[in-house]
Amino acid sequence: MKMAIAVEAFKHPDKNSDYKVWYLNLSQIGEVVGIGVMTRKELVQDLFTEYKRTGKSGWRAFCSEEEASRPIEVFDFIAQNTCENTHFGNLPTLAEFQVTLNQLQLNLELRSIAS
Repeated sequence: MKMAIAVEAFKHPDKNSDYKVWYLNLSQIGEVVGIGVMTRKELVQDLFTEYKRTGKSGWRAFCSEEEASRPIEVFDFIAQNTCENTHFGNLPTLAEFQVTLNQLQLNLELRSIAS
């Protein structure tokens, strides 16, 4: 399973509906086994691959100001959601998520990589 944890928006105005999603790879028992980043397009492709393989979404999102995660579904990408920073909800930005990591004293830093 993959858990979306942060969003990185593209700064160019022509790409305002595109973004990168930072995510955790989780084992079947919920342990973090990796961290990664995908573009919106790659996330949709991965979501379709997961549907073909298992018949359900393998993605969840832990959105800002929510108490629990929720599944990311294909239909989330059908309509543009102008009130949120992704098609499936408001994710923390990298900077906001870094504040959370700092508060947990994990000594882990996330930084944007060249695109």
